[in-house]
Amino acid sequence: MTCHSKIGDGKMKILWLCNIILPDFCEEFQIKKSYLGGWMTAMLHQLEKKNEIEISMCFPIYDRNRLKDGVCNGHKYFTFLCDFHEVCTVQMIQAFEKILEAEQWDIIHIWGTEFAHTLAMLKACGKFGLLNKVVINIQGLAFMVAKHYRADIPKEYWIAKQGSGTSMEEEQKAYERRGVCEIESIKNTQYVIGRTDWDRACIQAVNPKVQYFFCGEILREVFYKYAGTWKYEKCEKYSIFVSQATYPIKGFHYLLCALPYIIQQYPNTHVYAAGANILTRNEPYAAYLISLIDTFRLKSHITFLGLLDEMQMIHYYQNANVFVSSSVVENESNSLHEAQILGVPCVCSYVGGAYNRIVHEMGGFLYPHDEPVLLAYYVCKLFENKDDLCERLSLYSAHNIQKYINPQENADTTVNIYRKIQTEAEKT
Repeated sequence: MTCHSKIGDGKMKILWLCNIILPDFCEEFQIKKSYLGGWMTAMLHQLEKKNEIEISMCFPIYDRNRLKDGVCNGHKYFTFLCDFHEVCTVQMIQAFEKILEAEQWDIIHIWGTEFAHTLAMLKACGKFGLLNKVVINIQGLAFMVAKHYRADIPKEYWIAKQGSGTSMEEEQKAYERRGVCEIESIKNTQYVIGRTDWDRACIQAVNPKVQYFFCGEILREVFYKYAGTWKYEKCEKYSIFVSQATYPIKGFHYLLCALPYIIQQYPNTHVYAAGANILTRNEPYAAYLISLIDTFRLKSHITFLGLLDEMQMIHYYQNANVFVSSSVVENESNSLHEAQILGVPCVCSYVGGAYNRIVHEMGGFLYPHDEPVLLAYYVCKLFENKDDLCERLSLYSAHNIQKYINPQENADTTVNIYRKIQTEAEKT
């Protein structure tokens, strides 16, 4: 990685406020590279090809000793000290005021509403009369997550405290506190970038006056290289792949409830779950999952794979007979998109914006999130593969998703949004 590259002049100056340090900058801060937020990195790489814009980064820092500003990979970067994201602090506002004073920004692009630093940036922008230059990209919505966090989990697990000393009930209240800041942010926003009917409905319910722009996300580059490569004859028959299982809103407990029905018909069924093995954690949700696994005798049917890089994820997508997304709330699932572009047959809970991306019975199957029997039914239907069902869904899905995740088109749309906001700001 070569840092301290020369920055060009005479371009539209864009400031990105991110929730994480993007992978391209992790070495600069001497932290382990994360594969989170791949849509931001993918968009950044596409926008780097545009000569008319210059993007600077603003990153949250949790260790005061890592606070610094500089230049890395041709991008200026700024940092601010962040807490647990639940409260908008005076310190964060003041940090953003200094960043806003550093340049004459044409656009401030905030990635996500979920954390309190979004509100802090908006307050800082308000002080300098820059609110008409701010656009917020909707990722998840904390106030909606709070409503669904309980997810049919029995009360004894819901209120229990283990390990960290935090109960799921307290975790839900943390989302509620973040949601208060989030709602205030949305109310004070003029421009929003979203990508599903669900996020548009949620945003306009809070702020009917907001100007909503549609722009799809971009997947990590390597997934386009392997588009349409899933093959039924090469997959592990009766296998299910899930991308996350570590917290309640991903609904892994619903999949566990569906498994006995699936195993009854297909005894060799096996679930592969990406991410850390939650069963080793001393947490209430883990205790609930363990109780289900023990009750239904599922231990031999589940493998936790650990954290996977891009190529490992592709391997397990390609190996799977079926990809399952059993979330209880979701704006849009990047994991679902990854499975779709590869051509993996998908079963997805009908939540959030899922129906905007899956055409039921043509590109996959949708089911009510709290109906594990129906989840089991559709998985078994794919396992049966009558009349080459898996192949037909695979071909349709891999083709249909392309129009939502086209890298060049989505990058062009983003630049056009910047231009429109800049033009409107110049009029005021």
